[in-house]
Amino acid sequence: MKKVLQTTFAAAAFSTLLLHQANAQIDLSFPATPKPDTTQAGKPYFKSSINGIITASGFVQDGTFGPGDGAITMWANPKQPTQDEYQFGGDLRKTWLIFKGTAYNLPHGITATGRAELDFLGGTAGGGGFADENLLPRVRLAYVEVQKGQTRVRLGQNWTPMVAHFPNSVTHFAMGYGSAGGIGFRNPGLFLYQGLTSPTAATKVRLDLAVFRGSWTGPKAEADGRDEGEIGVPQTEIGLNISNQTMPLKWEVNLAGHYDRKRLVHADERHNLEGKAIQAGTKLTLGGATLQGNAYWGRAIGQSWGQLLQFGDIEGYGAWGQAGYRFGKHLSAWVMYGQDNPNDTDVLAEVTGNARLKNEIIVPMLRYDIGPLGIALEWYRANTDWRLLENGQEVYKTTSANQLALGAQFVF
Repeated sequence: MKKVLQTTFAAAAFSTLLLHQANAQIDLSFPATPKPDTTQAGKPYFKSSINGIITASGFVQDGTFGPGDGAITMWANPKQPTQDEYQFGGDLRKTWLIFKGTAYNLPHGITATGRAELDFLGGTAGGGGFADENLLPRVRLAYVEVQKGQTRVRLGQNWTPMVAHFPNSVTHFAMGYGSAGGIGFRNPGLFLYQGLTSPTAATKVRLDLAVFRGSWTGPKAEADGRDEGEIGVPQTEIGLNISNQTMPLKWEVNLAGHYDRKRLVHADERHNLEGKAIQAGTKLTLGGATLQGNAYWGRAIGQSWGQLLQFGDIEGYGAWGQAGYRFGKHLSAWVMYGQDNPNDTDVLAEVTGNARLKNEIIVPMLRYDIGPLGIALEWYRANTDWRLLENGQEVYKTTSANQLALGAQFVF
């Protein structure tokens, strides 16, 4: 097999990533791999690409967020500062690298791809005053893909079909997921993507199927030597994606369903807990205007970032929406609103200690893009309803926190 190895910092990757940054999970060509070499027609050959995003942000906030500040804000913590409340900081964690190699013209008309994606949200190397400057890498995605015609099969860790859209943001990771109506995660499993229409059709339809490892934790999942989330029926999702990317109106519609069954162990008792969810989403683009969002209903899907990351037999729903408008070639304005609202009775029955009853976020953003460079000013506000246990008494309260962040990213 003759191999032609090329490491490509392709200009095509700029436009591909900028176009799909709010929807990177279902863009099956992301990151851009160099097009097949026509001079190698009929002969197996190999190409590779290195892509990524470098992001740096500075922020000031008047409160504290969970599960952390900076790029991973989700909800307002139950205890907020009462004096000297302004905190200044910086964050580099929304930086990731994507390594991708593709082998073309393999026997039986097969194309094979390997992909690994790393970010720097893996914590810090040690503690103390210098820990913030020593970030640890973390695997986001890593899979092997085999493609023939319109059929793609991936084995490894990948975004599940529930993750259809990400809100547009320079400074925040997966904004709204786990906090304001976004659900789904990246798990090790087997993923099938099947095109159901002609590749040249204006309206394309794709079916997604995934079976992936279970995951669970919580007060009713006590250790018996195994992870209870991996006993029972594995997590299974099915998704249907319909899109038309012709001008003037570009649109996508996404539907997805989730099912799993955990076998939970509590002392000598064992019982099954079913996780269920349905989700619908859309993205519309007309001229300089963009409108996108998702809505879901689910039960016992804390492992998929539902119910405000609370694990138990909890029902709930959530939704987020984002509108944006591009003024000319470079400047755009965006605003996002989302909320997650688990059932209060279920939460109080399942969660000991402090419990999140509802959360909403609003995020206006002013963004300037020029080539691979993007700069944005974002205001992130969270309002969170809590049930707190203080001195043995239940206390119900709503807390709020604000963050103003200036971020810059470079796409390569």
